[in-house]
Amino acid sequence: MNRFKSISVTVIAVALAVVVISCGNKDKTDPKVTGKKAGTEMCDCVASFNAPDPADFVDAAGNFDETGFNQAFGLYAMQLGTCPGLLAKYQQYVSFVYTNYDPEAEEPLYSVFDFKNNDFAQGFKEGTSDCMETFAALFALMGGQ
Repeated sequence: MNRFKSISVTVIAVALAVVVISCGNKDKTDPKVTGKKAGTEMCDCVASFNAPDPADFVDAAGNFDETGFNQAFGLYAMQLGTCPGLLAKYQQYVSFVYTNYDPEAEEPLYSVFDFKNNDFAQGFKEGTSDCMETFAALFALMGGQ
């Protein structure tokens, strides 16, 4: 009977240890998963604004209203400028430094992000993979390349 009592106490102790360990792991975040979430949020933000269409600034006679387009584009750029602000809650992993833009970098668009964790960076790149082509085209349009 003592042997069964010892076994049952051991089983209960192991079960409690597993519960304690699994509860403790819930507090830890996976930087890659967090990075993917941040990248998805960045893409969602960029996609939430509509770029001005140059065709909307051509009158019936075919004259292009450059001033109107430039104003609309300036507003659009200001709206997009709010998107990097989303990264403030991830400051332990990344910061946005526009002045770091390096057109010669292996991944020029990512050169503006100062990643502090490689797993976060990998997740962020996965999260932004759906919108980076669009973002690259926009950046080129804004004169970034």
